[in-house]
Amino acid sequence: MNLWEKYDGISYLHSLTVTPWRVVEAQEKVYTRKLVSSGEELDILEELIESSKPKIDKSIQNDYHYLLFSPFRYPPLKHGSRFGRIFEPSLWYGALKVETALREIAYYRLLFLHDTEASLKLNIPLSAYSVKAVSEKSVDLTKRPFEDFCKKISSPLSYEYSQPLGTAMRKDSVELFLYYSARTKIPEKNVGVFYPHVFIDKKPLQEPLSWNCYADKTVVEFRPVSRLEKREDIICYLKDFLQNGNLSYASSSI
Repeated sequence: MNLWEKYDGISYLHSLTVTPWRVVEAQEKVYTRKLVSSGEELDILEELIESSKPKIDKSIQNDYHYLLFSPFRYPPLKHGSRFGRIFEPSLWYGALKVETALREIAYYRLLFLHDTEASLKLNIPLSAYSVKAVSEKSVDLTKRPFEDFCKKISSPLSYEYSQPLGTAMRKDSVELFLYYSARTKIPEKNVGVFYPHVFIDKKPLQEPLSWNCYADKTVVEFRPVSRLEKREDIICYLKDFLQNGNLSYASSSI
């Protein structure tokens, strides 16, 4: 029996309104424009790129901004995700604070760099966007009766508790949920979304914030492109993510 069934999780569903942040690689057409010699060729190239991506329901693709629907269209990673098994549809993940979302990105940048023996250094432009999400079928996994299991749900080493929990929540039609990030030193909340219809505006609330990301095998640095936002640089060190001296993927529950 998983945590959801053990504590009758469906009885803790409530209304929730949040404005989470998600960070993605910059999606500017300027990068593909360099590959072609005209605007007409660019349109053709963009169509070819789009046709190569996994299919998603047309009503979702037509109604929602691509930044919102894209996470739902791709298959899960090799080990699944924190609340999604390898055979289940993907989720949209974000964080209540942009700084938390950046730390999640830092962890995966370091994983990528440590998966190769090459001495790589990355300079990648990123976009951080926020969106309003509302649902009557929400749950906060940082509160009772789940608060005693927060460290296991957000374990940096295992999805043993979180993936079965995600399956059970999906079965009971949960749409939106909160949980603690596994990548921050102090407790910060992340947001999980099972279905795009919780995004009431169907597009980001404002133009995405632009960040420059530098990464090597020891550090990941995030610097806002515009200082008018008055946001501080975020610097994440490898040692911040080590578990028992190692940096590794969380293992699947399957």
